[in-house]
Amino acid sequence: MDYNTSNLFFQNLIQSIAENKLIAAVIWIAFMIFILRKIAKKDNELILKKKFSRHK
Repeated sequence: MDYNTSNLFFQNLIQSIAENKLIAAVIWIAFMIFILRKIAKKDNELILKKKFSRHK
């Protein structure tokens, strides 16, 4: 199989990230904040669910 298109796409992506490290860092931090908040919310809901199910 010929992977020229996907190879070229990822090379351009990596090159763009290397040239714009500040923008890439800001995007990465925003992405991690979004993911961590989502995980924390699910974890908190699970803890509250377990806590209130014991009292019944």
